[in-house]
Amino acid sequence: MKMEIPVKYLATGGLSAVAIIFLIFIAYHDPFVSESPPIHTANSQLLGIYNSIPTQTGKNIFLVQSEKLTKSVDPELVDLDSQIISCSANVGDLLTSSPNIGGSCTGPNVHLDNIAGKYLGGQCCGVLKNTTEYHEHLEKLKQYSNMPDIPLNPYKTSVDVAKKWIDYNNRTKLNTSEQIVYNQAMKISGEGPCCCHCWHYYVNEGIAKKMIHDYGYNAQQVSDFWGVSDICAI
Repeated sequence: MKMEIPVKYLATGGLSAVAIIFLIFIAYHDPFVSESPPIHTANSQLLGIYNSIPTQTGKNIFLVQSEKLTKSVDPELVDLDSQIISCSANVGDLLTSSPNIGGSCTGPNVHLDNIAGKYLGGQCCGVLKNTTEYHEHLEKLKQYSNMPDIPLNPYKTSVDVAKKWIDYNNRTKLNTSEQIVYNQAMKISGEGPCCCHCWHYYVNEGIAKKMIHDYGYNAQQVSDFWGVSDICAI
């Protein structure tokens, strides 16, 4: 007896096969797909540090920095890896009884038991591998210490401070002349407040509005601030 398979099932099966191949392709080419550390070749001390990092995002970054747990990593970088790394702007969700926030280019969503001792961090779009430029930027940020609540280390921004600036940004509208200054700053900087529209983008947008409205900053001054407050690590 000849068996005939209906065309609709062939079509469905074909689409399923294509979908599976596509998912495999994406997984293979994504450098930040979550993966288990190479246990057999890992340095035991580095494996211990890896396991101590509270989020999968931070673990992914540490794997890159340590070249899959074979190379020592600056303790300062480990500290930055241990912060809350996200591209989301919904920082208010971190202030609930079940803190969580969306993922980033370097890892999945972040879910924590609590945020005690943790800050919103950088590296949402790339991996920081040395601290030279990081320290140069921290030194330059000291000039803004007279402005209340300016994150003098944007790689470690408190959730409360981030929410304050995002709320300020949402409720503040510049007048026509102030908006011209802001638009000029955008053109000068090229990148604007941040490399992506994450929490840090809206924090820096709010700070720029404050600088222009209350402190009379010009476009170049705003652009200079954005440049040294970069946290993208790319």
